[in-house]
Amino acid sequence: MVRKTLISLFLIVILFIIKPINSTMISVFNIADAPAVVTKGHYGTSLIVEISFSDDTLLDWLKTVKEPYPLLLLDAAWIERSPEHLKIIQERKLPTGLLGPEDSVDKPIDLAVVQKDIKIYEKHFQKTPLWFATRNHQYSQDLQNNLFQQQMNILSPSLIWKGEKTPKLQKGDFVFMSLHQNNKVSFKELNTFLQQNKFMSIEENIFGYKVQTKKSP
Repeated sequence: MVRKTLISLFLIVILFIIKPINSTMISVFNIADAPAVVTKGHYGTSLIVEISFSDDTLLDWLKTVKEPYPLLLLDAAWIERSPEHLKIIQERKLPTGLLGPEDSVDKPIDLAVVQKDIKIYEKHFQKTPLWFATRNHQYSQDLQNNLFQQQMNILSPSLIWKGEKTPKLQKGDFVFMSLHQNNKVSFKELNTFLQQNKFMSIEENIFGYKVQTKKSP
């Protein structure tokens, strides 16, 4: 009887350990155990789209883009002025992160500005952004430390696609592209790029399985 009880307790413990991994329902988390900039995964290639400009073609693309969805890094000012786009993003559960302003080691960004952007994201999505990148993909140590404390993970590109011929992709690559006002990449080119390449989510690329995030209680 004692032996059966011990076996039952052991199985319950194993269940509680394994189930969160299999169900992969998590809130925010740190990929690394110290501040770091993540530039590559392990299992495939991932597309990250930076968005700071709105028009009807973007709205149509958000309505029609197919899985596996690229990660959308959204500019805080764009978030504030784009309620119709946000509605589609939230209805379709497109994965998002925060696109921050430029930073540099020589001239570190004012962390108060970054925090303001984070608050804007939290106001509209009711959660802390899990993923973050600056526009110029440079990161001061203060910014890395600050975001790490908030359990936000910093991304930087393995390569940047600007609408030219499809580059040679390597396993683990994070492919960044931008949709800004002065950007000339067409959605036709973007859709072709998506069709020609097999992309996976950032989480699948890093961990080997799909992760669904949820709001912390």
